[in-house]
Amino acid sequence: MLKRSLTNNLGYKVLALVIAVVLWMIVLNAEDPVITREFTNIAVTEENVNVISEAGKAYSYADGVNTVNVKVSGHTSLVNNVTRNDIKAVVDLSKISDTTGAVPVDVSCERYPSLDVTTEGSSGILRIEIEDLVRKSLNVQVTVTGTAAAGRYVGSGTASPNLITVSGPESVVSEIESAQVKVPVGKGTVSNIRTNSDVQLLDSSGNEVSSSVLTLSESRVSVDVPIYKTKEVPIEMGITGEPAAGYSVISSEYEPKKIVIAGPDKALKEIDSIKLSDYDITGGKGKLQESISVMDQLEDSLPRGIVLTDPSITVALAVDIEKSGQETFSLPVDQIKLTGAKAGYTYKVSGLKSAKNVDVVLNGTSQKLKEIDESQLSGVINVSNLTPGRYSLSVLVDTGSGVSVADTPQAAVIIAQDETEE
Repeated sequence: MLKRSLTNNLGYKVLALVIAVVLWMIVLNAEDPVITREFTNIAVTEENVNVISEAGKAYSYADGVNTVNVKVSGHTSLVNNVTRNDIKAVVDLSKISDTTGAVPVDVSCERYPSLDVTTEGSSGILRIEIEDLVRKSLNVQVTVTGTAAAGRYVGSGTASPNLITVSGPESVVSEIESAQVKVPVGKGTVSNIRTNSDVQLLDSSGNEVSSSVLTLSESRVSVDVPIYKTKEVPIEMGITGEPAAGYSVISSEYEPKKIVIAGPDKALKEIDSIKLSDYDITGGKGKLQESISVMDQLEDSLPRGIVLTDPSITVALAVDIEKSGQETFSLPVDQIKLTGAKAGYTYKVSGLKSAKNVDVVLNGTSQKLKEIDESQLSGVINVSNLTPGRYSLSVLVDTGSGVSVADTPQAAVIIAQDETEE
């Protein structure tokens, strides 16, 4: 009876079932339609890399392309939940074409296996180039970005390890010029920085070289960046030597007069000034100007731990040297002192041309000669071991700085014995 009931009008019942399924599909597509989303530049990962490495070779992607564009199709409720991280793109390096280097890309979405995932256009085939495996050793340079707090200076950072080895395809490794790590410093930073940073590989133009086909002995290193206190100290500098014959120094000036240094507290306390080498003006004439690199002079003499906050700072020096002239001045005899005079003798001094004055010829620039005040001139005559008589003796004249005596002046000196001593 039951069997007859089930098989009775079987055709109609099958038709009804088909119609129900179709209606369900129609409703489903109306409520959750099928859509397609595109994902571009999905990075490719590699399988069976050992096939190449065990042969002593390395691989790179032709034209540097190691990404694919992907289409994901399926019901809206699933497709809209897919992220880039859900899509996996893989190349099997054991399947590289010996003639063209082409290898297919296998794409999938493991999170939603019911979705249809395909590569778009020709991106599903990548071309691999097989090259010799080469190695290069690089010093890791520390690049600091930002500035520390006021009154603080960011010193040179060091990486540990500071030497890494990069291995990979010759065409890629040959592009690498340097390795660096970047350390950001905030405006409120007052103490040393210790951190771990990823190593970046750079070409000669400073552009980053992709490390996707490279092997680094260390891809992440420890970095120490010292933060120093600063101190402003005066710069000491002078001139040495003599200008050309017949010339005199009018003035010498230099700027800046102070410089900012940085370093550990103890080292800073021991420094009160920075001494630069005196500038040699030997044989100079006219206006001399020089730009002097402070670092060049101090690089080997700075105390341990001390650095210049501006390593490129220069001192601008200007020396004015004028041709000397001559002018005759009168030195009053009462401004001449006698040394070696003995008791019991009388000494009388007079000029050779004038009884009251001795002519003094001075060399100097016009400016310096104008500054000479005859009332401030003084001289000295040595009368040691002289007996009574009349003498013409040299006068040593004190002229002050910036001028010199052209010819040693002479004065007449009469020495007489006191009558009470006879």
